[in-house]
Amino acid sequence: MKTKLFFIILLTTSTLIASAQNARTILDNASETYNKAGAVVASFTLDSKNSKAGSIHSYDGKAYMKGDKFKIEIPDATTWFDGKTQWVYVKDTEEVNITSPTGEELQAISPSVLFNIYKKGFKLTYKGEKKTTGKALYEVELTPEKKGGDFTKIVVQIDKATNIFYRVTLTDKAGVENELTIKNYQSDKNLSDSIFQFDKKEYPRVEIIDLR
Repeated sequence: MKTKLFFIILLTTSTLIASAQNARTILDNASETYNKAGAVVASFTLDSKNSKAGSIHSYDGKAYMKGDKFKIEIPDATTWFDGKTQWVYVKDTEEVNITSPTGEELQAISPSVLFNIYKKGFKLTYKGEKKTTGKALYEVELTPEKKGGDFTKIVVQIDKATNIFYRVTLTDKAGVENELTIKNYQSDKNLSDSIFQFDKKEYPRVEIIDLR
């Protein structure tokens, strides 16, 4: 009986290790594809689902990415980050907030951080292949090793044919799901570094609030 129990434990442990290794390989390949893509322009849809409140908020946006730099355009705001400084323009208030975000703050918005977040502090589980809109997708679940953080779970779906991130779903500690789906992805774009910096000449009437 003890021998049988030992083999069951061994088999279960081996399966979990294989799952983690497979998940890491899938994410490594997708991360490498993104990091080698040079400058990227992507359109996306973000769905925010609050099951407790019974609400769903959805909007489309566009992202420009190069290394750790990015510009993100959504209907009510535009965010620029040049690798050090972040500018957030809010259309309703005609304000631009300037900050120097921490690594933890960037996790929620930076594409490069989000696509590489799995490398530290997460348990990885390969959930198998999924089918959607004619695509075969790998699905990997990331669970934080330490409790009490901003996220309780992250689910990543990656296009099997291209190794490109297709969907990232973040569940926060309040149970709200933020699902980011990439609709169009263009790599090897020629993007000037100035794209990732706020240009006051284009927004002459805004109030600038420096929070650094």
